[in-house]
Amino acid sequence: MRKLTYILRVLRSPKKIFQSLSYIINDEVYWDAYAQDWRNSARAKGLLYLGNEWKNEETFVALLKKHSTPNHTALEIGCGGGRITSIASKLFRHVYATDVSNEMLAQCRRSLPDTNVSYHKLDGFTLNEFADSSVDIVYSHDVFVHFSSLQVYPYLEEIKRVLRDGGLCIISFFSILLHFDLFKEMSLKFHAQRRFPPHMRVHFVTEEIIRTMTKDLDLELIETHTRDYLIVLIRKKPRGA
Repeated sequence: MRKLTYILRVLRSPKKIFQSLSYIINDEVYWDAYAQDWRNSARAKGLLYLGNEWKNEETFVALLKKHSTPNHTALEIGCGGGRITSIASKLFRHVYATDVSNEMLAQCRRSLPDTNVSYHKLDGFTLNEFADSSVDIVYSHDVFVHFSSLQVYPYLEEIKRVLRDGGLCIISFFSILLHFDLFKEMSLKFHAQRRFPPHMRVHFVTEEIIRTMTKDLDLELIETHTRDYLIVLIRKKPRGA
């Protein structure tokens, strides 16, 4: 009865309807709008790729280069405008660039006409388009910062499924230890506004959380780096290991 009363109260308030819908809207809507706005904004001037306005990818790129092999295939979760894709396309035989946003995929395709890159629309939950044990490396930079730990676990499960035995996964996260100042700033901001974070929120994890998940999934956490992000290297164990 209380839930019904609340629903009726929400339906009588346009403001509450909008606030409720903001939690339902898929990430696709947000990033479609971002890509469209970016193309028409001053931010795009002088930048080669959408995403170049964001910084601190050097450690991630160095690790991607270190663990790349020219005859391997790579799957990128959240290619955005192509800032990391443009580098990966020169490191791997083929790159599967994926995103939840059609606009981001279109922007990446316009900026990066490389023939060894293919573009794939994700549903925001799975990697269903990709077969079991079909790729050598999965990587994702500055994307999982938007995922709660409740989203991270099933994505790791999907990553394990698509990786070949011995395959590698490289992901960057925001760490509550490394990024505590940002965490505190956002926490107090939303508290002062007396509202929950918007749908496109920022999430923070710890190395212990990722270790717990990988152990449960029988994945091997082989390296962690904490310069600008918490970057983890996760290996799918070879069969019989």
